[in-house]
Amino acid sequence: MALAIAAIALSVVSAGASIKGQKDAADAQEEQNEIQSAQERINDVTAARRKVKEARVARARLLQGSEAAGTTGSSGEAGGLSSLNTQLSTNLAEQAGQAHTANAISASNVSLAKKQFVSGTVGAVAGVAQSIFTQQAIAGAAKPPVK
Repeated sequence: MALAIAAIALSVVSAGASIKGQKDAADAQEEQNEIQSAQERINDVTAARRKVKEARVARARLLQGSEAAGTTGSSGEAGGLSSLNTQLSTNLAEQAGQAHTANAISASNVSLAKKQFVSGTVGAVAGVAQSIFTQQAIAGAAKPPVK
């Protein structure tokens, strides 16, 4: 009987350690995802600033070229400026879409880590229950039949 109690106690301690390890892993995964998301937001802002700067430089070059050619205010100049604005808007929208996708992936990873933790906890509890029932069955089988 003492062996059965020791086995059950060991099973409970083992399950507790497993649950704690899984919780720690889930917490670490969530922290890693938050750090990665923050870095991606910084990268997105930096890239957006770079794209806006490049558009300003291109606009200045177009205006300077138009002035040098004597076509200031022409339809060619207006079309070129419009094209630059469209290109910048497209680039920024694409970048925003990529940021949204990265955020969705990060949120999915956090959800996955939480579900894995719950699944592992349920498995550990089931293991303890199985150990208890197995030990009781062994102890019951070891008793002589009552007459």
